[in-house]
Amino acid sequence: MDIGSQIRKKRKELNLTLHELADLSGLKTSNLSNIETGKRDIRTRTLERIAGSLNCDPGELCSRGITTGLELIPGLRELLADVKLVNLMGISDSEIEWMGSIRFRADQEPSKQDFIDLLFIYRNI
Repeated sequence: MDIGSQIRKKRKELNLTLHELADLSGLKTSNLSNIETGKRDIRTRTLERIAGSLNCDPGELCSRGITTGLELIPGLRELLADVKLVNLMGISDSEIEWMGSIRFRADQEPSKQDFIDLLFIYRNI
């Protein structure tokens, strides 16, 4: 699920109309509609404004809908919550799925930095 779909889902959970969310976030209704339908890319600042209007963390809207059925490892969850870093690094859905599929020993607790390091290795293979 992309960011626009996540925004729409959260908006509907809060029983907000498109127009109401646009007013709360200071956006034009048409721009918000285009973001929700994926016709327009979203900038970090706009995502932060929308998330604030939805009373949630921007990372919650950027979860990218990983459907492994397993809970994300805290280090990966922390990386995905850092919207600016995800956008800066251009982390793709397939890379997120790959990182989510990595299994660690029970005594290992990988950090956000560990996942960043793994991503750099993966991209250079």
